[in-house]
Amino acid sequence: MRLVYFGTPDFAVPSLEKLILEPGIEVLALITQPDKAVGRKQIITPPPTKVLAEKYRIKVLQPERINTTVASLEESRPEGDMVKTLNELNPDFLVTCAYGQILKQDILDIAPVINLHASLLPDYRGPAPINWMLIHGETRVGVTTMLSDPGIDTGDILLKSEIDIDGKTKANELTDKLSKLGAELLIRTLKEFQTIKPQKQSSAKDPSKQLAPFMDKKLGEIDFKRETFILRSANPRQSEFRLELKNSAQNIHNLIRATYPWPGAYFLQGTKKIIVLDSDFSLDTKSLSDCKPGQISNINKPEESFSVQTQAGELIIKSLKVEGKSSISALAFLNGSRLKPGDYLN
Repeated sequence: MRLVYFGTPDFAVPSLEKLILEPGIEVLALITQPDKAVGRKQIITPPPTKVLAEKYRIKVLQPERINTTVASLEESRPEGDMVKTLNELNPDFLVTCAYGQILKQDILDIAPVINLHASLLPDYRGPAPINWMLIHGETRVGVTTMLSDPGIDTGDILLKSEIDIDGKTKANELTDKLSKLGAELLIRTLKEFQTIKPQKQSSAKDPSKQLAPFMDKKLGEIDFKRETFILRSANPRQSEFRLELKNSAQNIHNLIRATYPWPGAYFLQGTKKIIVLDSDFSLDTKSLSDCKPGQISNINKPEESFSVQTQAGELIIKSLKVEGKSSISALAFLNGSRLKPGDYLN
């Protein structure tokens, strides 16, 4: 079984390695996004999949635009038609996993294209399903393999695999879990491909769960005094996307874990941006009964945490960091800021 793998971030690494090591499967090439500048020093960094592919001496192609950029298998001929290049490889399958670009029809026609997506389709179509599943507080999550079509995660479903998670799982932790689950499902899909009956996708039962658009830094802003918070898409072509949630302790907690470690959930304290790293929530009101949203309602010295009243329940902040500085316990932040119960955050 010969295939070309399309994938870029950490999520795509376990599947690529699983395919490389699986007997009877030959990974002919990796197609991934170009190297990019990362961090404050803007160091040019290769995608994680490229690092792995080079370790196993797999051919790597990095077209700027898969539908317009050219590439070639020959070092002496660096430019050529991308469709021609893929046809020269003559794969049995094209496999995509968080590649980052939509394949044009000419490429989809080369061989069956199997996509691994990090949600239980048809819910959470788009580039950031893990983040949006956590924002919605999902406890039953999973991965799906599908046949790609020109749409965004709208192709026929092949197989699914599901797991349960608790209300403390963060985005980075769920990414790790689903990437490994997806690698197993991808192998199974390829081996059973001839006997699988593809299922047409319907729309999501809950329209608010239909899309999982790109994350944006503005999505993580917390304003405890508002009754609701509104999340929008960073893509101007998805300007109609709008999710409004009650500004409750549970929903804020979900936002914090959904945006960890990037883009991060934060509140403003004066001119300082305070990023919340770890949290929990309580629906009990055992502390100050007359606290208003945004007021510090309780301090837990043994756990070095403090609670903030929200529109419904108390958000328990465990650790945080002032932007540009190291992480500290919530209690250390209070002591340094000279804040006490009854004082307002932002």
